[in-house]
Amino acid sequence: MKILGIETATSVCSIALIENSKVLSEKSLLEKNIHSEKIIPLIDEVLKNFKEFDKIAVSIGPGSFTGLRVGLSTAKGLAYASKKPIIPVSTLKALAYNVILHKIQTTALILPLLDARREEFYCSLYKIENDELLELISPKPFLFKDIISFLQTDKEYIIIGEGADKFRILLTSNNTTLKNLKFYSSNVNFCSAVSIALLAEKKDIIYNLNQIAEIEPIYLKDFQTLVKSQH
Repeated sequence: MKILGIETATSVCSIALIENSKVLSEKSLLEKNIHSEKIIPLIDEVLKNFKEFDKIAVSIGPGSFTGLRVGLSTAKGLAYASKKPIIPVSTLKALAYNVILHKIQTTALILPLLDARREEFYCSLYKIENDELLELISPKPFLFKDIISFLQTDKEYIIIGEGADKFRILLTSNNTTLKNLKFYSSNVNFCSAVSIALLAEKKDIIYNLNQIAEIEPIYLKDFQTLVKSQH
């Protein structure tokens, strides 16, 4: 069973093809505002030696409003053209799954963070049991101070995701020191189409052709634009 994974909800534009938990091909670009331009060429590159796939997995949010629309519209177009079903996957859960993907051995709770502007983050909370992610807090927008309030001093946490650096900066600017937090660098913080596809393998929720129109991105917040005042 080949699954084509699509991730455009974050700054990463990532495409992957897996089969039975094995990565067959993967292409990723880490660059903002290129998703709509690069997504089709990346898909072509990933599929050029394989051609066929059985299901499409797509990152469904939360994340960039524009990126989510690009990824989902592309997934729907592929689904209609190929007559293959779509499996939507939580972006935050895929970030948390990076801990398993990168074979990080830990008993810590996993707190994936994405920047939601100002001092707010999209976040959720997971723990690992038998190489599976169990959701403890469902995806929501949280203020920095509210995240601090639910962290327990007797537990360890892995802070992961593109919001991790901003969270660390806020810790410093608010003179908050927490020794039970673990931060990672490099690829662990970037959402991957591989994680999207691997999580889709484990999901029972599949949208067939007659259901695809029902799939909507999980924004969690209303879209806001910054308008310059004119005087």
